[in-house]
Amino acid sequence: MKIFVGSANPVKVNAVLAAAIETWPDVVARGFEVESGVSDQPKSDEETKQGAINRAKAALEKGLFQYKKNSTDENIENNDYILGVGMEGGIVDLGKEMWSTVWAAVIDQKGNLALSAGARFQVPNSVANKIRQKIEMGHAVAHIIGEKDMNKIKQEQGLIGILTDGFIDRTEEYHGIIKLALGIWYGGDKAKKIF
Repeated sequence: MKIFVGSANPVKVNAVLAAAIETWPDVVARGFEVESGVSDQPKSDEETKQGAINRAKAALEKGLFQYKKNSTDENIENNDYILGVGMEGGIVDLGKEMWSTVWAAVIDQKGNLALSAGARFQVPNSVANKIRQKIEMGHAVAHIIGEKDMNKIKQEQGLIGILTDGFIDRTEEYHGIIKLALGIWYGGDKAKKIF
């Protein structure tokens, strides 16, 4: 199993590995910087979902290009166990409340797509107000807590880690959502019969 992840962020790559390794012990996951094709701070489920799909497709394309360039495997196009995975975090603004959301997308070479979403929690008003002022969540959180390195927030604990004092971190936040999308992809034909 080879999984190309639509982000080089170690949090996301590690979450994919953790979600896949139980089923595929020999899984290899590689992250690629790709564009989400949506705003830096997605502000709806639809936009967040589209960002995850775009990242999964771009990761699969970029990963296949690199793999073909460096491999002697001639059956790469027929390999069902090469996937692209994309994750996108966003918010849903309900007016008085703002909620964080995460979407995951899994796509294979045949174009089979599996989606999942979850990890919803209420965004504190101090952060929500900054997001409403068009400040991306990571920047808003870093500013509020006095962290100069915004990447430290995004690549380590994230808002969920700060809110829970490390009880849950971003890798754990993404793990179940990715595992669900991988599971729906894995269910393949059985899932199609139900849908």
